[in-house]
Amino acid sequence: MDSLEKPARTDFIVDHRKAMVGLIILITGIFALCVPQMSVDVTLKAGLNTNTAEYKRYQEFLATFGTEDYVLIAIKGNVPEAQGSTLLNATQRITRTLESTPHIVDVVSLTNLKVFGEKQGLFGSYAILESGKEGLDFPQAGSLEKIRRAIPILDLLVSKDLTTAGVIIGVDQEITFDVPVIERLLDEIENVVKKNVPEGSEYRIIGGPVIRRAIQHYNLQTAIMFGVLCSLVCTIVAYYIFKSLRVTLITGTVVGLCVFWIVGIMAVLGIQLNSTTALSFGLVLISSVEPVIHLVTHYNQYLREGNDPVDAAKLALRTGAGPCLVTSFTTALGFSSLMVASFPMVQQLGMILSLGPLTAFVLSVILTPALLISMKPPPPPVFQAMSTDLVSRSFHRILDFVFSHSKLCAYSILILIVVMLSGAPLIRSDPQLLRMLTDSTKEIKDLKFVENNLTPVNSVELVVMGKENDFKRADMWQRVREMDERVKGVHDVSSVDSFFPLLEYLHAVASKSDVSSQDMFVNPVTIPQLIALTSLSPDGQKMLRRFIDDRFSVLRTTVRIHNSAEIEIGDTIEQIRSAAAGAMGNAADVYVTGDIAVFEAQASDIVSSQASSLILAVFYMSLLLTIQFRSISLGIVSLLPQLLPQAIIFGIMGWSRIPLDSVTVFAAAVSIGLTVDNTVHLLTQLKRELRARREDQTIKECLARAYEVTARAMISNHTVIFFGFIMLLISPYRPVIYVGILGSAAILFSLVGDMIFMPSVILSNGWIRRLMSREMLNKG
Repeated sequence: MDSLEKPARTDFIVDHRKAMVGLIILITGIFALCVPQMSVDVTLKAGLNTNTAEYKRYQEFLATFGTEDYVLIAIKGNVPEAQGSTLLNATQRITRTLESTPHIVDVVSLTNLKVFGEKQGLFGSYAILESGKEGLDFPQAGSLEKIRRAIPILDLLVSKDLTTAGVIIGVDQEITFDVPVIERLLDEIENVVKKNVPEGSEYRIIGGPVIRRAIQHYNLQTAIMFGVLCSLVCTIVAYYIFKSLRVTLITGTVVGLCVFWIVGIMAVLGIQLNSTTALSFGLVLISSVEPVIHLVTHYNQYLREGNDPVDAAKLALRTGAGPCLVTSFTTALGFSSLMVASFPMVQQLGMILSLGPLTAFVLSVILTPALLISMKPPPPPVFQAMSTDLVSRSFHRILDFVFSHSKLCAYSILILIVVMLSGAPLIRSDPQLLRMLTDSTKEIKDLKFVENNLTPVNSVELVVMGKENDFKRADMWQRVREMDERVKGVHDVSSVDSFFPLLEYLHAVASKSDVSSQDMFVNPVTIPQLIALTSLSPDGQKMLRRFIDDRFSVLRTTVRIHNSAEIEIGDTIEQIRSAAAGAMGNAADVYVTGDIAVFEAQASDIVSSQASSLILAVFYMSLLLTIQFRSISLGIVSLLPQLLPQAIIFGIMGWSRIPLDSVTVFAAAVSIGLTVDNTVHLLTQLKRELRARREDQTIKECLARAYEVTARAMISNHTVIFFGFIMLLISPYRPVIYVGILGSAAILFSLVGDMIFMPSVILSNGWIRRLMSREMLNKG
């Protein structure tokens, strides 16, 4: 039995518990004033590395051509023959209403689009649609197809079977990230569409503002639901393990305050809620329960040995505070390794999670003893129930099997590690934003509706950079024509929205014949004349500036892609760039940009972030474990149980094709931060048992005793974290679901590593057994 004769530093916490609890209440009150300042990331820039060359190039592109952050309405009618005019009239009403709506700067539909043409011998800009008995009507099929070839954006305005019409809405850039205004505007657009669509028609609304609003909503939903469900898990597990509502209340109080403090710290530091920081509430909650569980376990142990509550609390702190402090630092440093990532939101998550265990430790060592002392000790039947429940029975059966078949267990797990690690080379990266959302979300369903009924909407921007006035020269446009044809031949390309088909169309109209486009390049003044012809109308000027800069040195072409899941987006982008470069030769430089291209360019950063954070986490763990056990050898040996959960993570990602992205990138570092804790508690207890053993006791008996003391806390801690990760499976984010799968698997196999792999290696390997005995006995 531990003695209270020699005072310890931790006794101060118990002796002055009332003053310390008062200090915690004061700090909590201060944080309560800060929490309302918590905000949501509306820019989504936290998922981007803004220091990359690709991101800066994209900003230059936006400065030249402006953003096309639009909202697209797709309206699908019933029968084309009967509903054509009805659909077009409804589209016209929607278009006119939206044109006068505040914060909408541009509305384009088939009903207000004009194109250069000739009517009754007069050239000018004329409406595409015709007037019929029932109102607006489609022009002749041949005429519409000529215009479609000239203006590929027409694919977004009307489907080839004429059953679906589109309306493109340009939103004022000044309100792009003004959440309340965007919310009201999207609601207003929805109301306008509802009032005017024909009866029996379907409609969908997609676009950048819609996706951003959805992600903001899902971030908040994830934070709240994950936090609440993890709280529920902690409550259920704590009650089952300790068989006491009072102890359950203590656990809930400590972890709840920890999360509240973290929210307050986030508000103070200005860290916003995004798709990764939304996970911090639940992750902090499940990681902060560990010191409470171990302190309560030690407190119950000393109560059963006959100590009064105050003495039991002091002894619990003496026994558990040291290992809990070490595990808090190992977890915090494991999490802090995420801060080397190139993505702000992963860096922010690393900061928040690293503060969580340290905050939990402070709250646990102050509140747990104070609350335990203030409550009545558990009656003997509670201890009896704890020693005979399913957890205890399962633990003893597992331990009996491991001790009897240590070599079989050790070699089986080593084989499993090898098999899982062999899947690591198959891991691929996929940083795309839209693939974050699951197929069951409304936004992805709406996107698929539009793609099925109009045209693919995913696109990249192909930019050709020449010299001033290069794009007034016929030879450059001859190369552009070849470039368009080559890019169209890329497998995953759906269509090419280029300025050249419009020039070709204007040339045919002006020539009053279906002349070959090759004739455009014969006379050097033809191209400049066609460009001047385009500039005669406001619509033409807008079209010209959409594709060519003021100095006629930069050309932009929008390439729409299918973005098929089975084709690497990086391969598609490279094929587009290669096709364009082959056509342009030395005449101009080409590059591919756009949101998708910028996210894809981060793939190498994601891989390097994964490697860097994992290496740093292992280094931190090794350093702290070496300090804890005062032995480099023991520090390295204590990492053995971590091989299994890490192998499981990489194996599942590789064999199951779970991609590496800006969310799943932190799975390995987070898991090593969470899983090493129980190893520390186990080996610390083993060290105590070896020092206190009698001469006739073997290391096997000491190991069994160490597990007897720590196993219940280990199992309960892993259970909380395991089910906490399982709760992520309800998320609308596909990467978050993957983190739930990876995290829960890592925690489960971490328990296997601690309870099966570690003892089997110690018992089956004489060198490790002798090393641990020698080092643990010789180090003070």
